[in-house]
Amino acid sequence: MASATTVRIPPLPLDELDPEQRKLAKLGADTVIQVLARAPELMKASAPLGGFLLGQGVLHPRVRELAILRVALRCKAPYEWANHVPAALAGGATEAEIDRLSDPAGAWAAEDDAVLRAVDELCADAFVSDRTWAALAATRGHAELIELLFLVGFYRMMAGFLNSAGVAVKPGQPALGERGHVVSTAATSTFATSPTPGTVSTQTTTTPPTSTAMSTQTTTTSPTPTVPTGVRSGSGGVGAAGTWHVTFTHPAGSKDLVLELATDGGAVTGSIFDTQLEVTVPIVAGAFDGEHLDFRAQVTEPARFDVSVAGVVEGDAFTGSVTVSGGGTFPVSGTRAG
Repeated sequence: MASATTVRIPPLPLDELDPEQRKLAKLGADTVIQVLARAPELMKASAPLGGFLLGQGVLHPRVRELAILRVALRCKAPYEWANHVPAALAGGATEAEIDRLSDPAGAWAAEDDAVLRAVDELCADAFVSDRTWAALAATRGHAELIELLFLVGFYRMMAGFLNSAGVAVKPGQPALGERGHVVSTAATSTFATSPTPGTVSTQTTTTPPTSTAMSTQTTTTSPTPTVPTGVRSGSGGVGAAGTWHVTFTHPAGSKDLVLELATDGGAVTGSIFDTQLEVTVPIVAGAFDGEHLDFRAQVTEPARFDVSVAGVVEGDAFTGSVTVSGGGTFPVSGTRAG
């Protein structure tokens, strides 16, 4: 599959996007959102399917992203590849696995090999062979098989759109078939790892990939008997309540957030504020035992997905991990601001 050498459909300037489109653009892959904004009804119609495939499906994030990258390779779609390399790393794929996708002689575990062969066959013949189907069906149920077929079809469609419209890869992004250096951009999402239109991360809770799961960091409290658990001497910080400035570390770049936490006994309530998207996310459930803090928040705009945070409060410091449902688990840390 060839791709346009020039921009055929110019991106709509950011200041001409409507508020919802602008928020979607800030989640990631802003260029493709700006191009699709020229067909707003089509963009609105395609978004639910893309969002479901990225966040609400049953395929493991690592498997999903390796399959998408393989589609990008087979369709020679540089934009699709460049924007899904960070998503693959976030989903649990290793750098070696991403490199291996381009190696015809690369060796894979049987389950992964079946998925990648299915991608190759669908891209070449629009059909999965009996041999490959048997290998897939040996470890996957009907729901996963159907989802894989839709996933490949969706991203083949997107590859055709991206290549034909001339949606350009940004400077610094990985070239087709290369892992490159994933750089942080102003459009990097707080939690979303997906780049293509209608494919913003709308994730609902799934098991995070074991290859990227972060163990919640534990630290010992001060041995000074006059300092209560969860308080650092001289800080004035008590427990988990207060305003926290935290940094969420993602392969596509770090993001600063503001937590507003309140405690009542062992229960935690409050919100997460994303200063870039100007979105406040409510905490729907949480607990604090004097040291360990756990809470879950639900993002509802501009996409729908769940976020779980777990870690340790020591005085005015918080260290732990954040799990984006369907996207992986990553370090988070910060300090109390008030």
